[in-house]
Amino acid sequence: MTKHHPYSRPDQVEALKFALLRRVALYCMWLHVVLFGAFWHLQVETLAIVNIGSVTMWYIGIKLIDNNKPSLALRVFCLEVALHATLVCAYLGMSLGFQYYLWTVSCLMLLDYQLKLRHAVIYSVVLITLFATLKLLFDDVIYHYRYQELVPYVHFANVLICGIPMIYTISHIRKMTVQQRDELAELAAHDPLTKMFNRRYAKELITHAKESCISTHSPLCLVMADIDHFKKINDTFGHGKGDKILKTVAKTIQSHMLPADIAVRWGGEEFLIVLAPCSGDEAMRRIEQLRQATENIKFENNIIKITMSFGITNWDHSESFEQAIHHADAALYRSKELGRNCITTAPSISTTQTS
Repeated sequence: MTKHHPYSRPDQVEALKFALLRRVALYCMWLHVVLFGAFWHLQVETLAIVNIGSVTMWYIGIKLIDNNKPSLALRVFCLEVALHATLVCAYLGMSLGFQYYLWTVSCLMLLDYQLKLRHAVIYSVVLITLFATLKLLFDDVIYHYRYQELVPYVHFANVLICGIPMIYTISHIRKMTVQQRDELAELAAHDPLTKMFNRRYAKELITHAKESCISTHSPLCLVMADIDHFKKINDTFGHGKGDKILKTVAKTIQSHMLPADIAVRWGGEEFLIVLAPCSGDEAMRRIEQLRQATENIKFENNIIKITMSFGITNWDHSESFEQAIHHADAALYRSKELGRNCITTAPSISTTQTS
């Protein structure tokens, strides 16, 4: 697969995701530094010492992320949260809300795409099961240290502290995923050079356009267009110049399109234009404007002269797409025979125009 090639581009979403994870890890590491002081002040020395280990584990996880081992880092974080939550609940009870951190880390485990989904689900289920088990084991443990009146507020703060990183991470990943999806949809629908629709996606649009015209009893026309002497231009000036000409012509075509029109790079220097709804006479008028605009393109100080030939067919609703394309191709071929830089119509359109 392409993504496993040594020179393939790293997954941007994954890179950004683990950059977010690093920020969350830093947040958690400093949170445990604060907890060390809090537990020491409460004279729960065991938990204070445990927090030294917690800070160390979060630091190790951050270094693992920096060394491109985010999956291993996530497992270190899971282990730390599981141990920390269990010990705090055992010493201080459930009323402070430290057990809710298990929910956060169980959700984050599902974001580790390097794990098989089955394994990620198992890790998450184990963490949630631990959450439920803590309730059974330590629900009767009573908090009897300083500041008992602040316990409800600590519980409230813990819910926010464990929830905000999860919301922050997942919201950013959602944004990146939607952006990547839109980019992939754009790539799937458009020719990378000209930014016009590609053949595969255009066929779907053309099918819908025909169905719409059938339902409204409206005419539609197919136009095949070809850049004249393009092979000679490529051979003389190089493919780089040829690509620039293709992009320039594509922009010219698109500038003459209405919102309902479909402009497609059909292959090489050949373009397909679907005008729907559009009559034969209207198609002739509009394509003539496009022909003149193409002829007037100033390229390389007019050293390179660009013209196009066109073939138009009125797409009879009873015909298949392949039949309509055949008629438009035949008309285009006739334009080539007539000397190029002209428009020829298939027999179904009564008017023929050349220049």
